[in-house]
Amino acid sequence: RLTAPLAATQQAARSIASGDLSARVGDAGRHDRELAEVAGAFDDMAEELERSRHLTREFLMSVSHDLRTPLTSIRGYAEALAEGATRSPEEGMRAARVIEGEARRLERLVSDLLDLARLDARRFTFDPRPVNPGDVVGSVAAGLQPLGEEYGVAIHVTTNGARERDLDPERLGQVVANLVENALKYARSRVDVRTDERDGLVVIEVADDGPGIPADEIGRVFERLYTSRPVTGRAVGTGLGLAIVHELVTTMGGDVEVESTPDSGATFRILLP
Repeated sequence: RLTAPLAATQQAARSIASGDLSARVGDAGRHDRELAEVAGAFDDMAEELERSRHLTREFLMSVSHDLRTPLTSIRGYAEALAEGATRSPEEGMRAARVIEGEARRLERLVSDLLDLARLDARRFTFDPRPVNPGDVVGSVAAGLQPLGEEYGVAIHVTTNGARERDLDPERLGQVVANLVENALKYARSRVDVRTDERDGLVVIEVADDGPGIPADEIGRVFERLYTSRPVTGRAVGTGLGLAIVHELVTTMGGDVEVESTPDSGATFRILLP
């Protein structure tokens, strides 16, 4: 009764160590409660390892695609410029702008990947100091006004009695900027950014009046490289912005929520201690 389930666990462990993450202990030893609990915990661990490997492969494939697309565009336009294929100064300027835009896209993607790597390795630094969350939110919103004007979307900021708190203004600004940029991709005409206090928590909400998030996708919005279809004519992001928001807010001891109904926009809510 003891050796058979232990032998099965040992064999499954060796299989996993050799790379076979589908190995499981199964029903061996399930007639004894203690052995059953050990076998169940082992199989849960193996299942999570297998899921992690699958997600890692998907992540690498998505990153490879997101890197390859702008690199192909940069190479094509650079070759056209080098070979004199542009027939006029205007075409040359257009090619240069495309190269610049794609290079910025690559820079943003690499920066987001580095941020996620630092967060995963617990090497992300925070410098909390007394700041007014409303001031940080207002500054970020002002910096994104030109992008809103380009999309024909108004950004409205409301601050309700926010007081100074010990927060890292740079990281908080990064969180708010990612949420507002995400909202601008989908909003029809308006993005509302609200700062408030509730039960001792700093509450920041970013709401848009876009098409909303489908019910079957709302649980995936914080996944890495997940993107939904934006409004026509607006840039698609790296799919890492919301993942970084989730990681940063969680690391700061807070929580982030999302609410949405079809055709009624989406609201992201940050709760910080």
